[in-house]
Amino acid sequence: MELGDEAFVREEYAVAANLYARLANKKGKRAPLRLLEKTAQCYRETARFAEAGYWYMRMIEHPGCPSSIMAAYGEIQKNLGEYDTARLYLSRFNPANADEVRWKNMAIAGCDSALLWKKDTVATYALENIKELSTVGDDWVSGVVKEGLLLESNGYRKMALTTGSERNPDMDPRVNQPYFKPYLFREYAPGSRANTFLEEILPDLLGKLPFHVGPVCYNNRKDTIYVTLNADNKDMADKKKKGPVNGRRLMSLYWSFRKGDQWSPLAPVTTLNVAGSYTGNAVLNSIGSIIYFVSDRPGSIGKMDIWYSERQANNQWGTPVNCGPVINTRYDETFPTINEQDVLYFSSKGHPGMGGFDVFRAEGSAGTWSQPRNLRSPLNSGADDLGFIMKGNNYEGYFASNRHGGGGGDDIYHFLETHFTEKLTDPDAGKPPVPAPVPDNTTKAPEKTVADNTPRKPVLSPTDSAVVHKLQELRFHYDYNSAILLTESREMLDRVAVVLQQYPHWKLMIRSFADSRGTDEYNIKLSALRCYAVIDYLIKKGVAARRLYYENLGEKELVNPCGNDVPCGETEHRENRRTTLRVVYN
Repeated sequence: MELGDEAFVREEYAVAANLYARLANKKGKRAPLRLLEKTAQCYRETARFAEAGYWYMRMIEHPGCPSSIMAAYGEIQKNLGEYDTARLYLSRFNPANADEVRWKNMAIAGCDSALLWKKDTVATYALENIKELSTVGDDWVSGVVKEGLLLESNGYRKMALTTGSERNPDMDPRVNQPYFKPYLFREYAPGSRANTFLEEILPDLLGKLPFHVGPVCYNNRKDTIYVTLNADNKDMADKKKKGPVNGRRLMSLYWSFRKGDQWSPLAPVTTLNVAGSYTGNAVLNSIGSIIYFVSDRPGSIGKMDIWYSERQANNQWGTPVNCGPVINTRYDETFPTINEQDVLYFSSKGHPGMGGFDVFRAEGSAGTWSQPRNLRSPLNSGADDLGFIMKGNNYEGYFASNRHGGGGGDDIYHFLETHFTEKLTDPDAGKPPVPAPVPDNTTKAPEKTVADNTPRKPVLSPTDSAVVHKLQELRFHYDYNSAILLTESREMLDRVAVVLQQYPHWKLMIRSFADSRGTDEYNIKLSALRCYAVIDYLIKKGVAARRLYYENLGEKELVNPCGNDVPCGETEHRENRRTTLRVVYN
């Protein structure tokens, strides 16, 4: 118990969890509440939600269990996405003061919202776990540069990268994983990760630094880099005084300047750092005039807050200012990113959400912001969702999550959604409009009509009607378990793009399908990726994203009897692996 307590005070939660769990299992039903709670908290701090839930449940079964454990167990169930169970236990929590009442109400409301947001979300985004970038550790995207993606990871250090590997990297005792390092993910083939590789960022400058290194942030000219590092590059743990472990709170911002091919030695950004407080995770606005960062310094509204500083006439940073109560809460706000001009994305535990860290979006600058909007499911989950990055096309991006179904820790996810920002204000936005029927060109006797003010659907000329008919007859097929466009499909889409340029008021609904092999959920996701293979190709041919809608229909609407467990040949299955088009001209 003494060894566990010493590790716990130093925030070495992985070490403490092992010691506490061994002792609690040995004591069985005689294990005291204090021991069970510390065991649960260790697993919670290391985001091992299922294990934490087990220990909280043992507390609930214990005589004299305090009401607050009901709240803790309810939160864990939110992390696991079990919102009905979470709501039940949160309702059993008896708050002792007004702040706790507000928290309870917000937590229960988050369960209700999550259940609503999860409905029908699988079919509204093309979302995939990038398995080749996700390790058993924690990995996330911190930014986009011309060369590729900036990554932060503790799982790549043992890999044989182009810049070498480490056989025995130093371990962070908080989570029993290596310390973090920054990496660059280069992607050579657009739309394909067949020709890719990882490399360390500035290994000569950052490669030999101890403890956590990163994330990093470049200015637009890439001649200045900001790096989050342990203060003074020293182990901040004072094991005699049982002080905080290295890097948890005492991180600082450093910078380096490039002259030619050489980078200057790293130096602390003195105007931004505060002794004894965390300062890190920096990001610049689009023109480099404001830097945002995370800190728990005096003056914070809650725990970790997002702060900003404005560039001065002498090119130095001004006095840091808190981003204010619209952004920051009594809880943690972190992982800020700027993806669109004057739009801030960040993760928060204090705004109403689905559980853990949720990603939010707010428009504004410096200390003036719109009310943050939750990105909802499937971009948010009950677990921790963070590091939200959009590419410049504003319909494709990345985020990290330790949600159920991943490969361990924080995994990197890739998403596509042409109507992304519209859906934040209107969940029904982006749903494909009902297409007008293609007129029958056969001659009919004129019918008498009664005058009214109902808007008339446009009547297509015989020529335009024929064009619509030809577009809607096209079929784009795929290889098994693939969303890569075949050569013949690309050639057909070239002609489709030309037609859409000739008819600028027409919109297109892309409908994609899978064959019956595989689970229903997997086939829905695969057909979504097929939709976006077509959408991405058309956008690169000059078609505006707002004109493109999609339906990912999985194994629905099979064109032959090859359903589940029906023996069919590959030619028959191929007929069902298809994308079709539907023209919307009203």
